[in-house]
Amino acid sequence: MSFSLSRTLRVLRLPLFCALLWWLGAGSAQAQVSCSATMSNVAFGTVELVDGSAPTTTATLAYNCTNTGSTSIFVRVCFNIGDGAESLTNFNPRVMKSGTNTLKFQLYQGVSSVIWGSNGNAVVPNPFFVDLNIPRQRQGTPGSSPGNTTMRGDLVALQGTTPPGFYQDNFSGIHTSITFTANASAAPTTCNGSSSGNFPFVVSATVSKSCLVTADPLNFGTIDGLPGMADRDQISTINVTCTTPTSYTVALTPSNNSTTGAGSMTPTGGVPGNTDSVPYRLYSNAGRSVSWGSVIGTNTVAGTGTGTAQTLTVYGRVLGSNVNVRPDSYLDTVTVTVTY
Repeated sequence: MSFSLSRTLRVLRLPLFCALLWWLGAGSAQAQVSCSATMSNVAFGTVELVDGSAPTTTATLAYNCTNTGSTSIFVRVCFNIGDGAESLTNFNPRVMKSGTNTLKFQLYQGVSSVIWGSNGNAVVPNPFFVDLNIPRQRQGTPGSSPGNTTMRGDLVALQGTTPPGFYQDNFSGIHTSITFTANASAAPTTCNGSSSGNFPFVVSATVSKSCLVTADPLNFGTIDGLPGMADRDQISTINVTCTTPTSYTVALTPSNNSTTGAGSMTPTGGVPGNTDSVPYRLYSNAGRSVSWGSVIGTNTVAGTGTGTAQTLTVYGRVLGSNVNVRPDSYLDTVTVTVTY
């Protein structure tokens, strides 16, 4: 009776022992792998946006996966990035904030157009991943597979209406994660098996006050050039784009450095010995009674930026009573100065 019971116990223990060995083997393939990473901050620095540009910068992800097992192991590792503390469900584009103001940006995998996202995200589902074959531990030193990659940050173009300020988005805590799948015999095709920490970083940019100015020529056309001719009036436009709500003034200075907008065109047509000149005046009103010069607060034009182009009209006049010149082409250069 004792002998039969002993055999029965052995029969019962054998499948239990085999099942236990199989479970430990699978578990050890996962447990012997560990991955860590650091990401440098995505710093755009000081940017000017009124020209509609899309500034770009880069950051570096440095990672290392180790293996404490006695055999090499295949691993797929994913580095997941979420929305950020300020974006909060905004993935494409992500956003930085300065108070209640927002600045749109996006994070890409290197020089590609692939948005750096995370597993399970329906909007940006592509984490950066690497496939590794990590060597085994030798003489107590874990095998390791270090590496690095570049992340590119782009500000979205055409954000000239964004007010000046310091903007940031914080990718700490749950906003990043490292996940991996390990397999002793074949390269995994997923990376959702285990979690291995985070790689926090900050995205930041300082939007500075800035202005952009362009001007059209002021062309008086063909004039008589004789005493007693009628005044010749023409207009031109200056386009000023300044950040919101930047105050600015626009000054006009002819080449003779007149502070009152009283300039003089000189000959350019190559007529030998011609030293004549054509005087003109610049005004800020259609009635041509308010001179437009360069004395700030006295005869300049002021405005407040909106982030979009604001058109200012320059009213020019050639005084007929002052004209007595030889036929030729006459030209002057007026400097437009925007102070903000």
